[in-house]
Amino acid sequence: MTRKQAITKAIAALHQTGENAEAIQLLQDLSDELPLIHWSDKSIRDTVEQFMLDNGMPPTVSDFKKAGMPPHMVIQNKYNMTLGQWLDQNYPTRKPTFDELKAKYTKAFIKDYNRIKPRSQYEFSEKKRPDTRSWQTVAAYYNTRSWRKLLSTLNLPLHNTLHRERVPQKITVAIHHDYDFRD
Repeated sequence: MTRKQAITKAIAALHQTGENAEAIQLLQDLSDELPLIHWSDKSIRDTVEQFMLDNGMPPTVSDFKKAGMPPHMVIQNKYNMTLGQWLDQNYPTRKPTFDELKAKYTKAFIKDYNRIKPRSQYEFSEKKRPDTRSWQTVAAYYNTRSWRKLLSTLNLPLHNTLHRERVPQKITVAIHHDYDFRD
């Protein structure tokens, strides 16, 4: 039994119940397009909308490389525009602003910094959560490349003092001469 025959049989069974008119129509549309050698506007949009239902977000350009999605060239030939342009026009997504990203990454950085209390940038990089951006990413938002300058800008305390910042210790040594050790 072919897919088209199976769909025709399912349509006939649904017709007997007298219900599910929408399901019958969708199955009939699918049957008319089988085999899917070509992509119609309806099948492209249906595939994208199914992707959105499955993933909770519109697909990105790279998602169209997955099996079951229409190829890039199909979109370009059918709509005379690139896949990215077609997605922006039909399924636009709001991109976060510079300030929103800066605030988000800074908040995650500070949270991890206070949790870890690192003595160096290396310790921070080693122990940060995977979803926290690197300190260099956060530093770039503040136009710096320095770990200490970033901490200073964010008013974060140092957990490791520099040698020049340490208070010298005064040590007293008592020397006792024991001249009786010769006997």
